[in-house]
Amino acid sequence: MSTKILLVGLGNKTLPNTRHNVGMMVLDSIASKLNLTWSQNKSWKSDITEATVRVEAKHEIKEYQVTLLKPRKLMNISGSCVAQAVKDLGISLQNLYVFHDDMQRDLGKVNLKGNGSANGHNGIKSVIENLKTNEFKRVRIGIGRPPADIDDRSYDVVAGFVLSKFTQSEMSKLEDVVYPMWTKNQGLELLCDKGQLFKPPKVKNKKKAVDPSQWEKNQQKKQVVDQAPPASPSLDTAVAAASDAGSNEIKQAA
Repeated sequence: MSTKILLVGLGNKTLPNTRHNVGMMVLDSIASKLNLTWSQNKSWKSDITEATVRVEAKHEIKEYQVTLLKPRKLMNISGSCVAQAVKDLGISLQNLYVFHDDMQRDLGKVNLKGNGSANGHNGIKSVIENLKTNEFKRVRIGIGRPPADIDDRSYDVVAGFVLSKFTQSEMSKLEDVVYPMWTKNQGLELLCDKGQLFKPPKVKNKKKAVDPSQWEKNQQKKQVVDQAPPASPSLDTAVAAASDAGSNEIKQAA
């Protein structure tokens, strides 16, 4: 028997490639990787697509029926779309994952949160209000913050930032760092089966190759040091030696 999973990407359908839409953009990348086609579900007022994900275990093959959903309503009132889908599919809330943008994290940083408040995110707030619970998982995708010299506490500044489009370099980072978390390395399977995010292995720093010319200079310096005459005794050494000599003379006189 297969387990049902619902992945929701928050955003505003009419504002593609903006920071507020990164949740939808991640789902688009997953659908593209799996060659899925989106269709409109009028009952849920959403665009949806479905896939079967199979995970090989030791003595069995686990199967997951995954529904990807992008609300067609505006972000701030999209919770009703999610709640209706959860009800109709009979999804357990532990198998609901809501992907959304997060200004508290740098671009490219992703975090999985099990429950809690909306933390100022109006899309999550709408989902909580319509589900009447905050016990569902959120995949928080960092989009960074406005430049440091701008007052990011202003509503207009925040709204302008999240509704602005990603730059080309930022899009490249999403494609190279964020999307592969679910499109490569069994990342989607890991999320469905274990409820975990894929974390790329840490790359050990390689030892820096020695520049031959620099090595030769170091060897020359070493030879100069080796050939240098012995250093003159320090003042402390001379005083100690004189003190010892004086002590011997006193003993002999005695």
